[in-house]
Amino acid sequence: MKERTSKITIYDIARSLDLSASTVSRALQNNPLINQETREKVKEAALEMGYVPNWIASSLRKKKSNILGLIVPRTSMYFQSTAISGIQHDAHKYGFSIVIGQSDDTVEMEKELVNTFFSLRVDGLLAVSSMYTTTYEHFSPFIRNNIPLVFYDRVPTDFVGYTITGDDFKGGYLATMHLISQGCRRIAIFSGMLTCNLYQERLSGYKAALAEHNIPFDEELLYVHNLTSEAATIAAQELLSLPVLPDGLFAANDTSAVAFIQEARLHAIKIPEQIKVVGYSNDQSSRIITPSLTTIEQSGYKMGQKAVETIVQLISSKETKEVTKNFVFPVELIPRESTSKY
Repeated sequence: MKERTSKITIYDIARSLDLSASTVSRALQNNPLINQETREKVKEAALEMGYVPNWIASSLRKKKSNILGLIVPRTSMYFQSTAISGIQHDAHKYGFSIVIGQSDDTVEMEKELVNTFFSLRVDGLLAVSSMYTTTYEHFSPFIRNNIPLVFYDRVPTDFVGYTITGDDFKGGYLATMHLISQGCRRIAIFSGMLTCNLYQERLSGYKAALAEHNIPFDEELLYVHNLTSEAATIAAQELLSLPVLPDGLFAANDTSAVAFIQEARLHAIKIPEQIKVVGYSNDQSSRIITPSLTTIEQSGYKMGQKAVETIVQLISSKETKEVTKNFVFPVELIPRESTSKY
């Protein structure tokens, strides 16, 4: 086995360039007191020599890491991937790096990630709670130590801190009202777990639209699952085996809406002629599925940007009067072929 070489330090770089260690340190931090030519020379030498900065030690000295932790359920989710893009773009603009942890939509992994990020001494934590998170107690290390914590998209029940969310009630309401306007009266819903705030809100919006048109809520038409393609396919099979089929479906994400359309095709059910379908998120699959999917746009990229803006404001100042505590993004219905009157 090849013996591991000893770590290169700023003192090694300083000796190789005949500079002081303090000059090398400042150059690596882009300190304007060091001229551009010297900074470039130091960085080039550091790269050639294989220097790796010890950012943990540095953060202990400066009491600042310039790193933000980010917890998401799954990076593969379209909404989360677009939000992460917005976060990464604006974090870099503000001089922060992002370390991402994926909870796999489990509370256990979420707890591990919270402890890991706390141990890493990140300057702040951005988080999307798992679908099953019902309390925020495991985030208490950040709350107790006044380390900025901002939730976006999914928020634990009764959390009283800073949040960035979409108008999920309005989204559920718009989706259902659109189906009603297209002639639907027996409208099914594929919901995520009702332990999660946004699915509670989307269901409430759905119920409000039904009530507004004197359409009774039918428990038989409510399907609650984790909104994966596999779970939606099973729900679709159950729904399509009912003695009386629905004439509309509101799915709380595009993944489950697309899975339903594909399963309906296997059952020789025509979309939108027999059943009209609305999804949620406006992900890429909604544009390429046939028929194209009517959906709700929730601005993931902008939500990510807003989350970074909020946490940077909290990090940079103890004064929080200028920071919006609970910011709600508007949503928009994007009508397509899956709800047309053909």
